[in-house]
Amino acid sequence: MTMDRGVVVRYDADKGFGFVRSGAYGDGDVFVHASSIVGGLALHAGQRVRFSAEATEKGPRATRVEPGRRGLSPTLAGGLAMSLALIAGTLGLVYERWPIAWAWLGAINPVTFFVYALDKRRAEAEGRRVPEKVLLLLSLIGGSPGAVVAMLWLRHKTRKPALLVPFAAVVLLQIGALAWWLRPR
Repeated sequence: MTMDRGVVVRYDADKGFGFVRSGAYGDGDVFVHASSIVGGLALHAGQRVRFSAEATEKGPRATRVEPGRRGLSPTLAGGLAMSLALIAGTLGLVYERWPIAWAWLGAINPVTFFVYALDKRRAEAEGRRVPEKVLLLLSLIGGSPGAVVAMLWLRHKTRKPALLVPFAAVVLLQIGALAWWLRPR
C-alpha cells in the first residue's frame, strides 16, 4: 500500500471530516472522515499527514490517515516575526544609537523578507500559508522594500492581483507620505 503525504487544509472535529491537500492529487483535495484517522484523534489545519486514498464518484477519499506533527500557524509565525523586528529595532536603538525611524526600517525589512520567504516555502511544500493580510500589514508598517525584494528575488506573489493592487496602494501611500515629510518647509 502506497502512502502519500499531505497537509490538512480544513478539519471540522464536530462534524468529523475535513480535507487534505497533496501534490499527488493535483488541484483537488482529498476527503478525510474521522473513521479513517489512525488513533482517532482530531486533525488540525496545517498538520502534516501520511495517507492512502481511493477514488470515489465525488473525488478521492482517504482510507487510512496517519497524523504527523502540527505546523506552526501562519499567524503565530507572523507574530514571532514582528516580535523579532521589535527586538532588533530596540537593540539597534540601544547599541548603535540609530534614529528610531532607521532602527525600525532596518528591523522590519529583513523580517518582512523572511515572512515572504516562509510563505514561498510553504506554498512549494503545499503547507499552511501566511495570510495575505499579514503580508500587507508588514508592508504597510514599513516593510515594503523588503517585500519588493522578496517578490522579485523569490518570484513570489508577483502574479496575484488580489495582493498586488493593495500592495501598490500601500507603496504609493508611503511614497506620498515620504514626499510630504521631505518637502521644503
